[in-house]
Amino acid sequence: MNGGPWLLGETYLTVTRWYKGFNPWRSETTSAMVWAQLPDLPIEFIIKEAVMKIASYIGKPIRVDRATEFGERGKYARVCVEVDFTKPLLSRFKIEGEEYLIQYEGLENMCTDYGIYGKPTQQCGC
Repeated sequence: MNGGPWLLGETYLTVTRWYKGFNPWRSETTSAMVWAQLPDLPIEFIIKEAVMKIASYIGKPIRVDRATEFGERGKYARVCVEVDFTKPLLSRFKIEGEEYLIQYEGLENMCTDYGIYGKPTQQCGC
């Protein structure tokens, strides 16, 4: 129970305490660690400190990936963030008046207009 989350490949595993009456099919996930991509971020902002600061607006920053940390990829920055599904997820952010997109890996069921997890934009009704 202590020391997590654990990294299995590129996926984080979080363990929670079992409780009487726990039903995994009815259990609601209120938070998770996800990888967020920051495409089209200007190269001068693809440094660990800047990416972690941007990630702090998304949720709780965990770490940047190796390519972002060492400047091995120029197309986008990638950061692992613990997000709270009880609040809308950010789909965009601004730096110096310019707006940039946030893409979440593995969260296909998300309304990209309002950051609501659970339904894609077409079914959101927002």
